Amino acid sequence: MARSKKSDGSLQLSTLELSVLGIVWLRGPCTIYSVMKELSASESSYHKGRAGTAYSVANRLLKFGFLMEVNEAESRNVQVTEEGLCAVQSWLKPPIPWGDVTHTADLIRLRCFFLGAVDPETQLSMVNDALSSLDAFLDRTEALLLENEVIGEPFGALATVSIILETKSRIEWLKIVRELIEAPDVAQGYGSRLLDRVRKISAP
Repeated sequence: MARSKKSDGSLQLSTLELSVLGIVWLRGPCTIYSVMKELSASESSYHKGRAGTAYSVANRLLKFGFLMEVNEAESRNVQVTEEGLCAVQSWLKPPIPWGDVTHTADLIRLRCFFLGAVDPETQLSMVNDALSSLDAFLDRTEALLLENEVIGEPFGALATVSIILETKSRIEWLKIVRELIEAPDVAQGYGSRLLDRVRKISAP
């Protein structure tokens, strides 16, 4: 199947391909195995779940000329070519595609749409379990922030701040869900009251 192209005629790379390019730029020259290990060690389920594709993705990038092999000792290392660096730089320039701006994948939130299928006791059990897991995840991401400082990656630390704030937001949201489950009468006229509450949370 032919690859799609951008308006300037260059190949349209996937988010995963661009992520692999970015890791090789950051770590390179490096082995494809080390890229796979970095993806598998990620706290992001998106990257962790795609670690096994690192070799096929890297081979495509080699074929397209975005990566090149560099022989160092007995290792098969790769590094970003000039064309590969241009692809990463283009990815970082505005405007950010609307599809990227609106991309949110919260599988806990997805369950919330269908909570009416179970009794209130099960609803509370799910919410409390999610809150417990998010608290544990928050601890891990805060530790990751300090690890980024140790290895000298300020932009990695800034990216991790987003994960921390997102996790805190999910926790606050689930507390609101729990309140409505525990006292269903407060759900009357919930739209305007929830909007007012959200605006107060996000107020400076």
